[in-house]
Amino acid sequence: MDPLTVVGAGRTASGKRFAFYLSVQLSSVLVPGLVAVTCLTALVLRAERPRDFGSAVSRAAQSVRGPAVILVDVSWLAAAYVLGYVGREVAFRLLGIVERLSARHRTTLPLCRELEGVYGQEAVRRCLLVHPLLAHFLRSATYDSPGSEALRLPGGALRVGQVYEAFTYAKSWLRQHNPALAPDPLEAEINILVSTLMPLILGTWVLISLASLSAAAASAAVGAAVAVAGVVIAQVLRLRRNECWEALRNLLEDHEMRLAAVRLPAAPSSAACSGDDAQGDSAA
Repeated sequence: MDPLTVVGAGRTASGKRFAFYLSVQLSSVLVPGLVAVTCLTALVLRAERPRDFGSAVSRAAQSVRGPAVILVDVSWLAAAYVLGYVGREVAFRLLGIVERLSARHRTTLPLCRELEGVYGQEAVRRCLLVHPLLAHFLRSATYDSPGSEALRLPGGALRVGQVYEAFTYAKSWLRQHNPALAPDPLEAEINILVSTLMPLILGTWVLISLASLSAAAASAAVGAAVAVAGVVIAQVLRLRRNECWEALRNLLEDHEMRLAAVRLPAAPSSAACSGDDAQGDSAA
């Protein structure tokens, strides 16, 4: 491959990666942040005028005119981004605590044995011969990782360890060489699901405050919110484990598919086919 092709492919991959990052930030940070800022504003206005909430909202809207609209819009977006980012990070921290307390999402079975149980020892051996660094990570990698180190602590409440390093290697390789098999959709889904927890909490609070619900109705709303949050957390825990497995599985399958493509017999060329047809016509 010539240098210009390499540079062009790198730029294309970087552009796609930035577009993915931007879409994740918009969907899991900015949008939930806008919901949260709106909910907090409603709560503040409600606290300021508990008996005249409608007129308080109307006066607040009328007071923003002219150039102040631009300043308010920018400040609103900035506050939404900051609040959405902080809310997502707090939710990830809580998720990490739940994950550590849940024995269901920990195992002592090495990842190599898990892969060999599905794909066989020969397929795993062929793949790891091409990826010796991944083989090093997988030799003793388990989901029950050791204590974290400051310089290696990843984001998103992920636990440092050989599992994380193997997952990162597989994901990075797929993003560079076969983006169609990269687990990016799972990563986006995890971020979006985690970011819904803060709007869910604030939305329930606003509903109880503004609707003047009875004690029974308020308890039912809180119970429904807790149930939804439990479903979201359970789904995120499952997706976090699936994301790691899918990255390793897709890397192994990518390697096997490349071997299969090399071993396939070459298809007859169009020139050869047309030559055979011409000989047949002349013989006729």
